[in-house]
Amino acid sequence: MSPTQAFFMAASARDHWIMRICVSANFILIAFCAGYLVVQYDASGTEWSHVLGALIVGYFIADLASGIVHWAIDTWFSERALGRAVAIAREHHTHPQHILDYGFLEHSTLGSAPSAVFVGLASFVTSAFPVSVTTYSLMIIWFVTSLCLFLGTSFHNLGHRRPKSPLLRLAQKLRLIITPEHHWVHHRSDQIVRYCAINGWANYLCDTLRIWRGLEWVVQATTGAEPRRDDLEWQRRYRQTGTLHGPYFTILPTGVESSNTARLSVWRG
Repeated sequence: MSPTQAFFMAASARDHWIMRICVSANFILIAFCAGYLVVQYDASGTEWSHVLGALIVGYFIADLASGIVHWAIDTWFSERALGRAVAIAREHHTHPQHILDYGFLEHSTLGSAPSAVFVGLASFVTSAFPVSVTTYSLMIIWFVTSLCLFLGTSFHNLGHRRPKSPLLRLAQKLRLIITPEHHWVHHRSDQIVRYCAINGWANYLCDTLRIWRGLEWVVQATTGAEPRRDDLEWQRRYRQTGTLHGPYFTILPTGVESSNTARLSVWRG
């Protein structure tokens, strides 16, 4: 197997249909939230200060949601249960740059599936209440979250390559989207920190308070399940890492100590 070619590019017709259904469901959710916001703006009595506040909160919640999805797939789910989606996530740990080989449909599905279920339920419940500043602000949060999860892995990929767009570079400089320096700590720390990959804002809260480790303790104490058992199995099967291979350039993030001689590798293309 080539370290510069993704392992699971081939997808069955069933895989494609599942991905299309998940992405379409989340797209319908995004359209539903957007329609609510357009139709109910006047009736809600919302002011622009409320909108701005809800957008900021929504962007934080979206980052947190991306971390929850990332942590759940990395920690508990197996290939045997969820198939190709988990296989791609496991591959990303031994060969981080392979994620760039997959298409938008694969990237969007990973966030769209949970968004359609959980954010979809939250938006439906919100819409059932009388229109107010509170319900309108909540719907902004659900809109931003579902949209960011729709684009979630596309955000994450910016943690693996430098964007060509000056606008995206500026957004990274302003910490509005994830940067390679921030995200690579996840890969240099055994994949147990910095799960949030939209803008990284929620990582400071979650990692400081050790939220993920606490949740793992609760789940393990309750169910007996072993965190990252399948990931450890995967690591044994694919010991060779792809981070030192292929057309990369290297950056050593300031203040980041690596557990080995590998430096931050970012895709050129």
